Amino acid sequence: MSNPRRKLGCRMERCLAFLILIATIRCAFAAEPSSNPQSSEHPVSEPKAAHSTANPEITNDLTFGRSTSGNVTVKPKTDYSLSEDSAAAKKLGRISELRGEGDQWAEVARLLEEVKNSDAGVRMKMDVKRIATLELAGYAEKNGQPTTAIQYLAEYVERYSEDEIIPEILLRQAYLFRKMGAFDMAISKLHLVMTAALKNKADDLDYLKRVVLTAQTELGETYFINKHYKEAAEMFSRLLTDPDEELNVLVVRAKLIRSLARNSDNEAVVREAKQFLKDHASSEYQAEIRYLLAIAHKGLGEKQEALRELLLLLEAVEVAPPDLALRWKSWKMAAGNEIGNQLFLEGDYIHAVQVYRGLVNLDEAPEWKLPLQYQVGLCFERLVQPEEALKAYSSIIEFPNQKDAELTYNLRMVISMAQFRYAIISWAQALEQGARGVETKVADRAS
Repeated sequence: MSNPRRKLGCRMERCLAFLILIATIRCAFAAEPSSNPQSSEHPVSEPKAAHSTANPEITNDLTFGRSTSGNVTVKPKTDYSLSEDSAAAKKLGRISELRGEGDQWAEVARLLEEVKNSDAGVRMKMDVKRIATLELAGYAEKNGQPTTAIQYLAEYVERYSEDEIIPEILLRQAYLFRKMGAFDMAISKLHLVMTAALKNKADDLDYLKRVVLTAQTELGETYFINKHYKEAAEMFSRLLTDPDEELNVLVVRAKLIRSLARNSDNEAVVREAKQFLKDHASSEYQAEIRYLLAIAHKGLGEKQEALRELLLLLEAVEVAPPDLALRWKSWKMAAGNEIGNQLFLEGDYIHAVQVYRGLVNLDEAPEWKLPLQYQVGLCFERLVQPEEALKAYSSIIEFPNQKDAELTYNLRMVISMAQFRYAIISWAQALEQGARGVETKVADRAS
């Protein structure tokens, strides 16, 4: 599937390159001798320069609209104007080189700012300002200054409102607002993208459709990030009703199911997830969608169906290629934990402890290991195996001495509960041993 955002980015790259090319061509035209023909019937005398020039052949004449009638006589440029234009042209050439050299934003920004503030000719500066505005916006964004980037883009929209890439500029503003957490502004900009695309005079209809499609998908994305899951689901569902040929249907269907799950619409999750797994059995999203399906079944009180989906998830991870199995690791952990907890709640402690022990070594993070060890201890308590329970709790209590890690509040709570359970079991064992000792003495005296 094609990526609309990538295509838009490529188009902006081409636009920037085109602007640089136009400015360079204009400079080249300015460097050529004037082509104004001198009419034989109405000879035009060569004008005197207001100031001396190093090269009187370089004039202020037009480029594409240059006169061919001889009715206009153009004054030559001054030395100062020539030097400013020449310096600007060299900087433009250098900018073009730097844009292909990787992380050269700082140098590009410096050169563009110098050209903007120079006394180069108005035509050259007009193109340079367009280039500069976009480049400086990109530089600001790259350096963690989204507000500054938005200001540059707003300046571009105001100055060049008829430019065909205005919808893309609005898109970039929407991304920046979303990144800043200004979701209402982001949504407003995304709606403006679609309005601007409808008014756009570009001949490339595929391009305009792609802009609108991207804005629509980003609306759904923005709603989801802002936790407006109902609106996100509605947006993704609308896109899938009659999908555009460039829409990545697989990805959008997965996002629809995520949105429905976050909105606790369990019936819709079951319906959409089952169809997804039927249509995309080997999808990279299989583990996630199956997990969400299991949770939806659980939410509907369908425990057996939930357990079946979780077991299918674990089986899928086991037979998946190594790279995919690694990416599905978190879903395997979540599914295993759900199964263990369900078995524990149903009183099947023998199988629950087996599941928990199998999960412990999937990750070395204490946030993962310690709660599972605590569940192991609880299972052994229910199975009346106090020694095994003490081992499990002991591994938790000794953790701070084994690992030099900063403990979170939740981890401290787990350790505190393990200490409490350890003390209770030890106290019960001491009482039991004391009672046995008394019974032994009584028996000895009786004999």
